[in-house]
Amino acid sequence: MPELPEVETIKRGLEKKIVGLTIKSVEVFTSKSFQGDKGKIIPKKIIGIIRRAKILIIEFRDNYLLVHLKMTGQLIFRKFSMTNNQFSIKTKRYDVGELPNKYTRVIIEFNNKDKLYFNDLRKFGWMKIVKNLDNLKLGPEPLEKEFTFEYFKKMLKKSRRPIKIIIMDQQNLSGVGNIYATEALFYAQIYPGKPANSLSDIEILRLRKSIIKVLKMGIANLGSSSKDEAFRDIEGNKGSMQKHFAVYEREGLDCPGCKGKIKKIKLGGRGTYFCVNCQKQ
Repeated sequence: MPELPEVETIKRGLEKKIVGLTIKSVEVFTSKSFQGDKGKIIPKKIIGIIRRAKILIIEFRDNYLLVHLKMTGQLIFRKFSMTNNQFSIKTKRYDVGELPNKYTRVIIEFNNKDKLYFNDLRKFGWMKIVKNLDNLKLGPEPLEKEFTFEYFKKMLKKSRRPIKIIIMDQQNLSGVGNIYATEALFYAQIYPGKPANSLSDIEILRLRKSIIKVLKMGIANLGSSSKDEAFRDIEGNKGSMQKHFAVYEREGLDCPGCKGKIKKIKLGGRGTYFCVNCQKQ
């Protein structure tokens, strides 16, 4: 599932391509993938792109189009060309290939004939038109000033749930998912199942620093296209953060720090990787 760095990568790409364009048409192929009256954004000019947590927000003067990619969603931008082949061709399930393809759920066409394709193999993602952003119940952004040590400590001390589950809760902290929580806990040398309220001040400081570190790494590497390879930037390219994973999806391999073995367990139904030496229970 795309997390903060992946959605931030898409946001930065779209800022360069679609801000200032006016929507000419919206073609919906899968009804559950688009919520709201598409007429409310036709013809409307895009004035900005915002990211909150894992949600991309396309901004108009009087409303917003929210996009949540969930597990397998993609937003692919294509500039108009007279030579573009618009027919589907056979591809691997997450490859973009020619557009539209059998996984294309929505096509947004702009006044200059450029197009934005929303692809989603598993149909969990969505686009939604909203009047305001008041109903987004999200915690602080980890890369913003609101993510202070004081806030983090107060939040962690409220729960005995495993620390990894707590930092993945979007009402506690925005944008951190399975990949970056796993990596941050490794760098902080904290066992993922440790009760959140049992962390010492030193551990909280280390974890806060590690969360910021791995998210910045993810952005610098244009996101992660890990084993499922679903994530793509707006041009259809893979991210490269997976080349820099310390423990995520490295079960049985050597820890990059102590050379101990990396183990995989389940926490909250998600695969969790940790070093048996560096992150002792």
